[in-house]
Amino acid sequence: MKTYCFLQEKMNSATINKLVLKANEYEECQIYFELDNCQMNAKSMLSMSKLRGVAGLCCISAQGMDKQHALEGLRQICAGKI
Repeated sequence: MKTYCFLQEKMNSATINKLVLKANEYEECQIYFELDNCQMNAKSMLSMSKLRGVAGLCCISAQGMDKQHALEGLRQICAGKI
């Protein structure tokens, strides 16, 4: 399952940390951010650090249990609602 979100502001370390923590809440789900043909593991701080300073459209994909809840939670963080 995939969803798209628009990162309105440049990503900072605090937002990336929130995304990684939220992704790790879903242990039975594989979650990836895709940006410019680069796929990043949403559960890895090292992988997600590539998003620092980035703004624009990105794709979030998830497979496994609770994938809809995982995607919605991550989209809310990207939208600045959390």
